[in-house]
Amino acid sequence: MSDNLKRLLTILRAEADLIDRINKNSDFRYKSIQRLILENGQPFLERVLPSPFRGVQGQCFQNCFEAMWEHPGLHYCEGFATDDNLSLAISHAWLVDDCSFVIDPTWDDRISGCTYFGVVFEKEYVIEVATKTRHYGVLGSDFLSNRSLQREGFGDREVIVPHNRTLRK
Repeated sequence: MSDNLKRLLTILRAEADLIDRINKNSDFRYKSIQRLILENGQPFLERVLPSPFRGVQGQCFQNCFEAMWEHPGLHYCEGFATDDNLSLAISHAWLVDDCSFVIDPTWDDRISGCTYFGVVFEKEYVIEVATKTRHYGVLGSDFLSNRSLQREGFGDREVIVPHNRTLRK
């Protein structure tokens, strides 16, 4: 396990543990998006460089949503990411190819040590959420859907790959 992945998971666990302690009255299956991703996500450590296309910096959810349409062979992912210079976990979206290599149209190619931990969403579900909430991004829009992901977790119609498998062939 890479140092950045260890650090990212440590940060996510600390955040999830804190929210779990604060949010004692919730009957949600997952009291935080961090816990949801920790229990269902997987690491993505290999990044395609240079990125084959570029989006607007700071607009990862929109960049990946639009790229998902333009590049049908790519899969939309959300979760958390970090790099060699960040000391926190950033809520982030990226794409993966069929070999689970990350294509990140948002972060600069010169950023080193990019490490991602998250889930691969079904394209139809991403479109459904965007249509319903009128926002880009699935995890950050959960509150607009009565926190259904935190209440119930993921089903087969939301996520392509369970945490114990990868897209690699």
